[in-house]
Parts: sequence; structure tokens; C-alpha cells
Amino acid sequence: MAAAAAGLALTLAGCGVVSAFPQPQSLPGDLFTASRQSDAAPAGFHDDVERTSCGDVRLGQGELLPSDAASCMNAAIGATNAELAVITPTTEGDPIVTFYRTSADSPGFELYVNGSYDRYGAGEWAHLTCPSTDISVLNGCVEDAS
Repeated sequence: MAAAAAGLALTLAGCGVVSAFPQPQSLPGDLFTASRQSDAAPAGFHDDVERTSCGDVRLGQGELLPSDAASCMNAAIGATNAELAVITPTTEGDPIVTFYRTSADSPGFELYVNGSYDRYGAGEWAHLTCPSTDISVLNGCVEDAS
């Protein structure tokens, strides 16, 4: 009986009937560069503003942002144009690339979130504005509908 069930499962999988899980994906070699060059990014992402870099950080499951990167961004809020790029894994291990950006002309910060590589998510970019003066505080962030 078990052999018959296993055979049926293999047959159905071969026919494409069993496809509840997304297939493995091929990722670009450099997710930071690929995201920065993405045509799918919101229009405001590709502006011509020069920004000080607070780094490109790749975090593992459960890892926290290094304090020097957070301090760099927090010091830039309302004072300097700066950017911090962070890759974090979803629960399933797919990469989410988030760009934290500040502007010398406005309080708070912006988030550009590239969810294109998340096989279980919407697969889209999001743009949020956050009123906080601390990038670890996302309360009050509002998603831009455009």
C-alpha cells in the first residue's frame, strides 16, 4: 500500500499536479547591485541624489543589524543623504533586500524593500516613509501607494 501511494505521488509530481511549493530560483550573484539596477523599483528609488554609504550588510537568520551601521544611519537622519542596504532572509530563506535612506532635507527615513526574490511573498517592491529618528523603530511607517 505504501509503495502504491509513493508511486502515485511520484506520478502526480511528474505531471505537474503536485506543485504546492515554489520551485528553486536562480539568484543574481550580487543582490545589492541587481536591486540597485532593478527596473521594477519604485520611480523615486532611481533618483540622482548622492548618498553617503553606511554599508551593505547581509544578515543571517535571526541576526541583528550591526550597531555601527544603525548608528551611521541614525546620525544621518535629517542631517545627511545616506543609504544602508541590508539583505535579510525570510523564514524560508529567500532574500529580502532593504534600502534605508535618509535626506538632509527631511526628518525620518525611507525604506525601499525589494521583495522580488521572495518566492512566497508578493514578489514586488515596497516604499515606506518613516517618521522615526531611529531606524530600528518602524512604528508609524506608511507605505507609499504609488
